[in-house]
Amino acid sequence: MKKKLLTFLLALILVFSVTAMGACSKNNGGNANDSGNPADNGAGKSVKVGFVVKSLADQYWILVKAGAEVAAEENGVDLTFIAPNSESDVAKQVENIETLIANGVDILCVAPSNDETVLPALQSAVDAGIKVIAVDTDSSLPDKISFIGTGNENAAREGALWAGEQIGEGGTAIILRGRLGDKTHDDRSAGLEAGLKEKGVEILAVEPADSTEELGNNKALNLVNKFESEGKKVDLIITTADSMAKGAYEGVKDKGIKVYGFDGTIPVCELVGSGDMLGTTAQSPYEMGVLGIETAIKVMNGETVEKVIDSGQKVISIDNVSEFLKDLQAKVNRAG
Repeated sequence: MKKKLLTFLLALILVFSVTAMGACSKNNGGNANDSGNPADNGAGKSVKVGFVVKSLADQYWILVKAGAEVAAEENGVDLTFIAPNSESDVAKQVENIETLIANGVDILCVAPSNDETVLPALQSAVDAGIKVIAVDTDSSLPDKISFIGTGNENAAREGALWAGEQIGEGGTAIILRGRLGDKTHDDRSAGLEAGLKEKGVEILAVEPADSTEELGNNKALNLVNKFESEGKKVDLIITTADSMAKGAYEGVKDKGIKVYGFDGTIPVCELVGSGDMLGTTAQSPYEMGVLGIETAIKVMNGETVEKVIDSGQKVISIDNVSEFLKDLQAKVNRAG
């Protein structure tokens, strides 16, 4: 009787042991080093991504943040998203990068405000074993993994060709651009000039307004008044960022001058929809944020990624703005 009882107990222990091993194997996907989490850094911890953009004062960057936050939450990524208060505060952006390096992030996604100034900090990240991905604005960092963004010069040229066609040959334009030395705005400014010239539009001035609504307002009004005092009519104000376009519109809205932006932000698209602004070249800032996180995960999983990932662009006019706005607002609501 005792022997039978002992045999029964041993069999029961064996059954429990096999069941427990099977459960363990299932939870680990058959591999003790595989957590089953796409954003696992291989040590049982979530991937730490540091995301630094130029500012959060512009809705464009808020949309980048929204996309990154949604993708991070869906994939279990530990995300820190920071930025200076102003795009012109390059020193603060360098400080932001240094903070993330000190915090030991695995991947750094960055939109450098000034390539030359930010470059040493990015090199420090590489030296610390941190992978670097450029987002929106490319970097000359030799060891960067990838660039995610718009082909800025070509996108600006396409927008200027469309805007120039609306103005007509022989028309006049003022270009308001972002901070001098910012590669994104250097490229966009070059594209705007090329597109307007192709359409026979005279460029009266190219002025930096540092991507702020206030400077866009002041520069637009001052330049228009200056040229009007010289007997020159201004037909178009075209900018390298929507923030400046919105400011320019507020400054000259009583003068009948058409205004065209670049970014596709909600406030400017609403003005396009009401017929108050001519249009804007829409980038995909939300998708840039998503792609930044998704690319970071692929890199940490040892996958090969493209050196350049084009997030695309589209000319937004009164003809297509309603559908575009609906989609954009849905993305913002999803993030919020």
